[in-house]
Amino acid sequence: MGMKRKKAVWLRLANVLLLAVLLLASAFRVSERLAVKPQVEDLAGVPQLSYMIYYGALDEARIEQAKQYDLVILHPKIGDITRAQVKEIQSAGTRVLGYLSVGEDLRTAGMTPEQMLRDKRFVGDGKGPRVDPREPGSTSLEQESYWGDSSPGGLGYASYYLDDNDLDGRPDFNPGFGCAYTNIGSPVWYAVLRDMTMDGADGIPGIRELLTEDYGRGLGCDGLFLDTVDTCAPNSYTSDDSPGKTRYEWTAPGVSRLMEQLKIDHPSKYILQNRGLFFYNYQLPHFDYSPRQYVDFLMYESYMLDANTALLYVDTYFADNKNVYAPKISAEAGRPDGFRVLSLGYAEGPEEYQLKETLAGHSDAGRSILLEDMEQAQNQAGFSHYITDGSLTLANDFVLEHTNPEDASPPVWSSVHNPDVFSEPVPRAGVGEVAPVKEGVVVRWDVAIDPSGVYYTLYYQKEPFDFAADPDLECAAQMVLAPQQGEGYRYGAGPDTWPYQQTVEGLEAGETYYFVIRASDYSTERNEEKNRAVLTGVPLG
Repeated sequence: MGMKRKKAVWLRLANVLLLAVLLLASAFRVSERLAVKPQVEDLAGVPQLSYMIYYGALDEARIEQAKQYDLVILHPKIGDITRAQVKEIQSAGTRVLGYLSVGEDLRTAGMTPEQMLRDKRFVGDGKGPRVDPREPGSTSLEQESYWGDSSPGGLGYASYYLDDNDLDGRPDFNPGFGCAYTNIGSPVWYAVLRDMTMDGADGIPGIRELLTEDYGRGLGCDGLFLDTVDTCAPNSYTSDDSPGKTRYEWTAPGVSRLMEQLKIDHPSKYILQNRGLFFYNYQLPHFDYSPRQYVDFLMYESYMLDANTALLYVDTYFADNKNVYAPKISAEAGRPDGFRVLSLGYAEGPEEYQLKETLAGHSDAGRSILLEDMEQAQNQAGFSHYITDGSLTLANDFVLEHTNPEDASPPVWSSVHNPDVFSEPVPRAGVGEVAPVKEGVVVRWDVAIDPSGVYYTLYYQKEPFDFAADPDLECAAQMVLAPQQGEGYRYGAGPDTWPYQQTVEGLEAGETYYFVIRASDYSTERNEEKNRAVLTGVPLG
């Protein structure tokens, strides 16, 4: 059974025109950069978006399976995908995204630096590898150039390769996957990514081949799945003795540069960011360089179940994901230039649980665990979820078959403020603060969660609310909010700071106003929670 629900249902609000803009302007909500985000209605009106990620080859049965979903992510290189296959999936209204690694050069897989020197593709301009241009000990990501400094160990490679790990004049490699790390924001690297082809010397599809129909195989995908964005992770994420250490945080501002160029070149195409959640954590300097305005979808990989075959998941990692990171990610997703969050669980773990067998329909032993993964990621965190195996080739419909397409429950309030990683955050429902300004007020509030997505409505009037007589607040003035960053949120989510705020103008100075904020979902029923938190404010003259 498919889950495509394209029908738009409008709220009965006084400002219905504003809500129409909110619903149609981007893949999830209104965008302040309408020229950047795709102008598409089909996914904007889809509550509980369904998606499938599959890295294998496509036969007729697999194509028919893919057509059930709203969104499908394919790996054209591994699956040897053709335009005809992509087009057939798209014929059902399904959007197809193609895989592209931006933080590692997949062309170098299995190669040595010496072998790279014998191939002009990797020698390029000969001005690399590059290293951190900042002063020793600097933690600021502000910089005048995306290029970096010359490696003290020597040059001779393309300028987009990196050498911060050992400064030996040779490109650094990911020891796990055997590919050279790259400077994501390098214009030279972008040109390589743009022009690669599957059937040419590179053997890897590039941007033009993936997104257009007149270059290379002309796959004509609807967007890109950008992987390995975490090459620019904070240096503190790995230690000097870590086998997979990375020291490339200085390249983080370049992520927005690459995505901006993508949107300029292909304004109607989607961008899905995989990895790099640190861009949406206000506690890190990466927050100031977030590519949020260019991102349509964010992948939350291994939210609960991960690819570890020794155990189902790591308790501390899952606690951090659920209690600390997820509310912050949802807060960023809910901004006017936000995105939809996709989560991914892996059916690996100890063999005794038979997760892969259960996912494939050959066992029932792991059913409760897979359902719990769904419950945590989709129902409680509000993400669009999928489960597969570690190789991403176990195509299945487990999540689709166990998802109720009818969302009858309203959003649930959460909080970005949580001092204890092992405890769920205490919800902060409704309006949190009202600050008077000239002929208006600034209202502030926290985040609410729902698998169909959330928007917020402000109700206000000059008399106290009578919830018994008017539980739906139909007599009050109403305003659909477009959440901006709350004052002070950049410097910490304390008990007195809020992720969201908006200024309400045109109020009478000196008059007392009563304010309520309620959260609604994007389901066809537009379920609204009914909190009764009220704050007052007196606009200044």
